[in-house]
Parts: sequence; C-alpha cells; structure tokens
Amino acid sequence: MRQVTMLALAAIGCSCSESETQTAQVDPEDSSRLLRNADDDPLAAKVDGFEIRRSLLEERVQAQVNQFRSAGRPISEAFVQSTRVAMMHHLIDQAVVAHEATRLGLQVSDEQLALSEAGFRDRLASDQAFKGYLVRIGRDLDGWRRDQRQLLRRAQLFAKAAQSKPVNEAAIQARYAQQKSRFAARRRLRLAEILLRTPSAEELADKGARDARRAAAAAKIKRIIKVARRPGAHFARLVKKHSESVSKERGGDLGWRVEEALTPEWKILLAGAKKGAVVGPIDSPDGVRLLKVIAIEEARQARFAEVREELLRELRGRAKAEAERGLVARLRSAATIQILDRRLIDGFNKKNGAK
Repeated sequence: MRQVTMLALAAIGCSCSESETQTAQVDPEDSSRLLRNADDDPLAAKVDGFEIRRSLLEERVQAQVNQFRSAGRPISEAFVQSTRVAMMHHLIDQAVVAHEATRLGLQVSDEQLALSEAGFRDRLASDQAFKGYLVRIGRDLDGWRRDQRQLLRRAQLFAKAAQSKPVNEAAIQARYAQQKSRFAARRRLRLAEILLRTPSAEELADKGARDARRAAAAAKIKRIIKVARRPGAHFARLVKKHSESVSKERGGDLGWRVEEALTPEWKILLAGAKKGAVVGPIDSPDGVRLLKVIAIEEARQARFAEVREELLRELRGRAKAEAERGLVARLRSAATIQILDRRLIDGFNKKNGAK
C-alpha cells in the first residue's frame, strides 16, 4: 500500500460519494467546480460501491496545490500529476476505512463532533484563524464538519485495531535495554554570570581604545571575583550592582548547561567545578564575564522505573501506527477497486493494488 505523507492530507477527511461533494473555497475557475457546473462529473474510481467523482479528486488536488503555491513552491505538471495520484490513494484508503466503519456500525454523535470542533477552534485561538484555515485547505464549514465526522469514525476503527497489538512489560524492558545510553544523563551545571560589556569594532574603530576598555573590564572582573568568593557574599547583589547582561533581571541566572556542550573557554574553567565555584575572567565577543556555579546535577543513568512511561507511550504509538497500516492494507487487498480516470489508469491498476 502506498503511504501518503504530505502534511496537508492529515487535515483532509473522507467524502467519497457524489452527494457529499461540496464547493470548496477555491478559485472559481477550478476544474472541480467547472465539472459540477457543466453537469459533467464522471467517476474517477469505484471502491466497493463507493463512488469517487472526478470533481472530488480535483477539489482535493487543487487544495493541495494551492497550499504549495501560497508557500512559494514551483508548481509543475509533474507535481500536479503526482499530487493527483497521491490524492487518489488517499481517497481509496478513506473509502475502504469508511466502508469498514459502516460495516461495524461505528457512529459519531453530534455532541462528539461539537466537542472535537470546539477543541480544534481552541487550538487555533480565534475564529478568524479557523476561517483562514478553511480557506487554506479549500473546504467550507459543512464540508469540514463532514470530514471531521469521518476522521472521528476512522479514529474509532483504528482504536479497535490497536487493541490487537498490546504492549507487554517484556517489550518495554527490552526497549530500555536497547536504548539505555539514551537515558544516561550527562553532568549539568546551573550557571550565573556577571558581564561587563566592551565595544565592538563597529562601535569603536580604534583598536587600541578597544583593547584598553577590555583590559579595564578584565581587571574589574578580577576584583568582583575576589568579592564573590568571600564567605557569605551575596552574588545577586553583585549582579545587580555590576552586570550589564540581560540576565541581570534573573540574578544573572543562565539556566542549566550540559558540561560537555560548553564552549571550550567555559569548559576549561568549569571542568570538575563544585557548587559555588566562581571562575573568570572570560573573554567573550560581547565583553568580559565571570561565571558562578549555583547548582550541579551529576551524570547518572536513569533507572527503568523513571523512563518506563515514556517508553510505554513510544511503543504504543509504534504499535498503533503498525496496526493502522496493517488494517488499511488488509482492507485494500480485500476491496474491489476500479480506477476509471484515464489520467491515472495507465500503470495505476497494475502497480497500486486496483482490480
């Protein structure tokens, strides 16, 4: 089974009969609309009694092409044709899934649909953003709601398929053993700084003057280091008094840094550093600074119990995807698929599972 991976396809639902075809929010000269207005809308394919009209295929093709065009991508005839083939595969997959969902009596209530729509609108944050999304995918609100209903039915069907591939404890432990190095935490340092800024060449053309400013900043940093190393020294006060960094508002806090990933200059000074260590001066493009180690997390291997839930989620996701692919493959192999669109028929039937 050919897998369609284009991002936009995930948002396009199933509408596989002529009565379900809707006028999308696209160019009024699009071929799908012209086919309907001319009352000349031939079948593009038949899948176990489901009719896929050419207008539906072209509507989806144009919606995809328009998204690429709006992103500045060049559109060639070859691209349009490959999109047409991918969309036909997508519609066939959705047809066989819809047929199976109907056979099993799976239904989506109006309340379930409304809840799904509300969640989707919330993620987009505004009604204007939702309307813009409909324009981008080339669907009106009624068509989108039909698509969502089909997607929810599809999710029910796939959830049933996933139940056939449970993840057992042995599989989780085996995964941990295979990826143990992935959960080996490296030594991390939580650092704070005091920065004295020095002018760049663009700000001060005279190199001698720049060097003098940098030397003065380094000398001052050395004096601050002596104060910061005294017992009971209040580092945040020193930051507030001296630092010219944006981190000043956070008491100089730079957050956690992996020791191995530090710049060479920082790594040399901080190698094996203990909590409370103050090092410097450090020359930087933006000036001269000192660093203080305010906390340390030593390197350690995460235990199985600490990462079990993460591994379980991953394995369940893999099992779900495998179950979905297997179900669609089985449904396609059992379906009677007829490709009737002459633009697709050459090579499609033999290579892509149509009968």
